[in-house]
Amino acid sequence: MIDWYNLAANALWIIALALVLAVLSFASWEAKVGGERLRVALSRPRWEFTLNLAGALFCLGLTATSDKIWERALWLVLAGLYLFQIGLGVWKRVRKVNGK
Repeated sequence: MIDWYNLAANALWIIALALVLAVLSFASWEAKVGGERLRVALSRPRWEFTLNLAGALFCLGLTATSDKIWERALWLVLAGLYLFQIGLGVWKRVRKVNGK
């Protein structure tokens, strides 16, 4: 019988890695077309947001697959840091739009 919980947990971190690969591929293409370094392309808010989202999803997926409490705690702390970066980026954009 299929263990749906493990399937979903493992799918979460695999999808996160696929998202990272897609971002790196597209940002690399964008940098090449624009004649700039990949680092510059990845520093744009849309790529930072997407990479932070992928990091959070990866950590949440590994949290769900961990057996030990201390492993889960560490993965949750790391996921929280990624989510904090997402929130900080959104906050900065909102302040910029509002002119503050």
